[in-house]
Amino acid sequence: MASISYVKSLGRWRVRWKATNRQATTNRVFSGSRVFFEKAQAVGFFAEMEAQERLWRSGAVSTLDSVDQAAADYAIYCRRHTTRTQGHYQMVLARFRASLPGNVRRIQQLDAACIEEYLYRLRDAGLSNRTLNAHLTAIKGFCRWVARRHRLPNVAAEVAMAAEEPPVARFIGRDEYAALLAAAGDQARDRIVFLAHTGLRASEFCRLVAAGIRPDQTAVTVVGKGRKRRTVPLNRAARETLGRPHIHRTIGRNPLYQQISRVAKRAHIPPLGPHALRHYFATQLLLAGVPIIKVSRLLGHSSVKTTERHYAHILDADVARVTDVLDLDL
Repeated sequence: MASISYVKSLGRWRVRWKATNRQATTNRVFSGSRVFFEKAQAVGFFAEMEAQERLWRSGAVSTLDSVDQAAADYAIYCRRHTTRTQGHYQMVLARFRASLPGNVRRIQQLDAACIEEYLYRLRDAGLSNRTLNAHLTAIKGFCRWVARRHRLPNVAAEVAMAAEEPPVARFIGRDEYAALLAAAGDQARDRIVFLAHTGLRASEFCRLVAAGIRPDQTAVTVVGKGRKRRTVPLNRAARETLGRPHIHRTIGRNPLYQQISRVAKRAHIPPLGPHALRHYFATQLLLAGVPIIKVSRLLGHSSVKTTERHYAHILDADVARVTDVLDLDL
């Protein structure tokens, strides 16, 4: 049974617990001790440990009830995601678990206050709402998985995402694009042309090259966010790059960004990365009159509203004088 006692030398209350799971073939032991400054906290924890001991002896509770074990199992579940996403989730959950109070070690003890306290600390550290939401997304995924697997309430459901400022996007026009090509070497030029004529994200491009592209391909199939597949046709400029060896050399996201950033510096234009070429692809199609629903599909956006939000200024400029055609009736 659990026990509670006052330790004079420490000036604190100590709770000890120990129970053996008789249903398990290995007779696993559930044991430990924890100290508290306040007697009320110790009494509450003591009552909880007594209940946990009874469940443990009956075999109804396993090590999966610990937050650390649940996080380890969730990491296995997350292998369905990309390596980058797995790394992000593992980093967030490790930091979140380290922030938990000393007496919160079981999934039944997690609550919304634990999550909000973690987010407050991130905010106090000066992190943006966008970063806070990235951390909260990982925690929400973990809590949703725990709730479904252990039939517990989803404690993260009531924690709201923070309002984000829209990211500052880098848009380039034809003049800057031409300057970029003029300053690029053969290898960088082929990559810039391919990105600007397909609208691929940097991660999509890197995975595509690593998987291999045939020189005779007229379209490529990529896996974007949320593992959604889409097919992007290759125009003449993009197909021409496939006939040269540079485009087939594998490269990572960071080296790709650094390469394009160096080219922009040589071209004496404001800094930009691969995503600016994705914006160039979309804006040029919209300005050429391509319907936004088709542009949205080529970009792999989950909704046309996403496309409208990113390129509203382009759409507004495009319709500014559209009614002038009615002047012909006068």
